[in-house]
Amino acid sequence: MPIENLINDDEIIIYSTCVGVMTPEDFDDYIRRIWSTLEHFGYNEFFDVTQGDWSSFDFGYLLTVAENAAKLFTIDPNSKLAWLVLEGKQKELTDFYKAAKLMTNATSRKLEAFYSKEEAIEWLRKS
Repeated sequence: MPIENLINDDEIIIYSTCVGVMTPEDFDDYIRRIWSTLEHFGYNEFFDVTQGDWSSFDFGYLLTVAENAAKLFTIDPNSKLAWLVLEGKQKELTDFYKAAKLMTNATSRKLEAFYSKEEAIEWLRKS
């Protein structure tokens, strides 16, 4: 399972970590398990992409992810999604996803990229 998840009910944060070679199927599985359930409504998410191999990932697939996420009523639009990234393709990936989300014209949660886990968690904990 290349996108591993740890649900922290006390912090109301989902900790997601990408590991290994990333594929569209990994995101499909992740969306089914995490984003498509009301069980996690209202949770913020820390999404660590630094351990994943993105070398052959097709950015265009993120348009599909953004479109599908915009249709979900199971994601709280008041929640936040913090991506932990490295400079380069991972940062470009986050920027592309943010642009794709804007194209959906849907009300959606805030998304920011960070280079530090501490800064990302601090941002998630702020109301």
